[in-house]
Amino acid sequence: MASVDDPRPLLHVFHIGKTGGTALNETLLEHSEACRYRLLFGGHTLTLRDVPAGERFMFVIRDPLKRFVSAFNGRLREDRPRYHYPWREEEKVAFAIFKTPDQLARALSSADGKERRQAEDAMRGIGHVNTPYSYWFEDEETFRARISDLFFIGFTDRLNDEFGLLKHKLGLPPDIRLPHEETAAHRTPAGFSTQLSDVGRANLERWYAHDMSFVQLCRELAPSVNSPG
Repeated sequence: MASVDDPRPLLHVFHIGKTGGTALNETLLEHSEACRYRLLFGGHTLTLRDVPAGERFMFVIRDPLKRFVSAFNGRLREDRPRYHYPWREEEKVAFAIFKTPDQLARALSSADGKERRQAEDAMRGIGHVNTPYSYWFEDEETFRARISDLFFIGFTDRLNDEFGLLKHKLGLPPDIRLPHEETAAHRTPAGFSTQLSDVGRANLERWYAHDMSFVQLCRELAPSVNSPG
């Protein structure tokens, strides 16, 4: 992070959990001195409320169902191998019952009331699974009021392709690359279940309805926000 007397304009970099922010933020941090902006990294706790009006911000976002799968599997392995954050009590209970993302997703509509309540408790207890996009951006009205401060919206599923545009906007050298090694990028290792059934998908779409709408809004805004002009 640059010093407080750095004359470059500020740019706040959000890190939304399970969206690919680890790889991007570490790359930007490594090359921050070459950037035409003073990058401010606030980790997972930096939200729109923390960014004064008139200061720029950027973030990467992901399809809510893919984010759910990544978050479930990440906490299932306690975020290893890159980190090791032991389960909280709520997570111990959840993972004693639900072993795969789809098992939890399907249980949200279980005819068994006890299983359904256990699933709802797990959705509220597992880290990242329990954090909607509204944690960072509040409601749509609040977010829309800050569109003029938006610098860049990235999408996890096409971040490698979009990174060239981001480098151009930041004034970074064109030869910089994002890490691809699994541990460095904090990706889910092979061997973890990632498939969702039709029932599981439908349940998650209902659970994350507001997140689904927010991602769609971001996709509509991105072409103009990300424009280099």
